[in-house]
Amino acid sequence: ESSEAKFLTPVSMKTLFAILFLTSCLSSLVENVMVQDGDYEFLLEEVKQLWLLMNKGHLGSTPDADKSQVSTLCKNPELPEVFQPVCVSNDASQVFLRLKELSVKADICEICAYAACSGC
Repeated sequence: ESSEAKFLTPVSMKTLFAILFLTSCLSSLVENVMVQDGDYEFLLEEVKQLWLLMNKGHLGSTPDADKSQVSTLCKNPELPEVFQPVCVSNDASQVFLRLKELSVKADICEICAYAACSGC
């Protein structure tokens, strides 16, 4: 019997490459989960940053969050730039409130990470 150590066989190498490829594809899908509200689309990571700001008290949870709360949120330098079009829209408070409500369902969006989660 040979004392040489057996390394990866061609079959196990193919399996390893397939696993690495699939892992790479899945990670890119998870990184690009989109949240949609009407005509607006945001990366889930951007929405998470928004939630952090909202949890610091920048937006209440009432359906008619007042314009001063939205203004405070929109002036915050930590707010991702992608939300600026929402800030200047007439329905900013409703959009931000809907995005805040999604924080309860965040795990569902991360788990499926496919087109079915568009808009969560």
